[in-house]
Amino acid sequence: MKAQHIIQVSAYYPPHLGGQENAVYDLASQLAEGGHNVQVLTSSAGSNVRGDAVEGSVHVKRRAGLIFGHAPIMPSFPATLFRAIRTTSVIHLHIGQAFTPEMVWLIAKLRRVPYIAQLHIDFQPSGPVGILLPLYKQLVLKRVLQSAACVITLNEETKRIVRKVYGCTGRVEIMNNGLDEVYFQLKRPALAPKPPTTLHLLFVGRLTKQKNIPTLLKALKLTKRKVCIDIIGDGPELELIKKLVLQYKLENVVLRGRFGRADVMEFYKICDALIMPSLYEAQPLVLLEALAARIPIIGTNVIGVAEHIKEGGIIVEPTVEGLVEGIEQYYTQYASLPERVAKAYRSAEKLRWRHTLKNYESLYEEVLGD
Repeated sequence: MKAQHIIQVSAYYPPHLGGQENAVYDLASQLAEGGHNVQVLTSSAGSNVRGDAVEGSVHVKRRAGLIFGHAPIMPSFPATLFRAIRTTSVIHLHIGQAFTPEMVWLIAKLRRVPYIAQLHIDFQPSGPVGILLPLYKQLVLKRVLQSAACVITLNEETKRIVRKVYGCTGRVEIMNNGLDEVYFQLKRPALAPKPPTTLHLLFVGRLTKQKNIPTLLKALKLTKRKVCIDIIGDGPELELIKKLVLQYKLENVVLRGRFGRADVMEFYKICDALIMPSLYEAQPLVLLEALAARIPIIGTNVIGVAEHIKEGGIIVEPTVEGLVEGIEQYYTQYASLPERVAKAYRSAEKLRWRHTLKNYESLYEEVLGD
């Protein structure tokens, strides 16, 4: 397969914390290892590094900017993108915030090159500026998506939104995030014949309203089972979560803060189950990683979670009562967990990078007309 010049555009990128950032990092790294010329254009948010650097085999260009409504506004970004484009370039835009989508639309139009728009999730209003989001979606994001050579979504529901809400009549594809081999090789002890006396739960993710942690904390207060939980992550709801932990007197909750992926894997090895109390998701990497690592999962009945664990996990409603019931089901359905975990592992095998990367490479070739 011919090497491509691929520009990945993402408002945020590791070490900034977030599932989308990790997904972009993985894709860029895999493409570069596959022999492609890969550049990442991003902000310097979450990083002490500004300017250009080669990280692994990926050329990363970080630009400084001011954060406005969760979006980094980078004055030098348009010029950087304009100069980076070649006549044979394909731009892969990862949409999670404002500013970068409209800049890619404008510069791609000026340079007459195609771009792929990946809507990881139909993001919802948050914070004081959130009131402007519906207007932004109708006036700006709609045009960005309609002008893309292809729109990528991670699930059927987001694809439906792209068609019905944003009015995209062009090409829309569902593509999966990929999984590194390291998660399949992770060594965990086999499930014991009997359930643990104290259930050791793990949560990993951004501490935002979407993740529904306050509801989980109330469920931990009400459950009759002995439970402890490690919460790994950081975000705007951290102070609220700390307050609730004290209010509910939850001595069994440990707020670990932000960890790198290698450190998170150490918790994957020892937890009894991953819990995902989310209100909505796209295709969370932590869930896919848990499937590959053979970790039992308690997840909510929402898009982006339920479809991945329908055969291999415990599915509950994203309510206090639902999460309490999920903890209870871990015990009452414990005998079936080994079979469920094995099914989940088999579903994760389809997401190995050696399978998913080919789909991205084929799409880039088709967009470029090669």
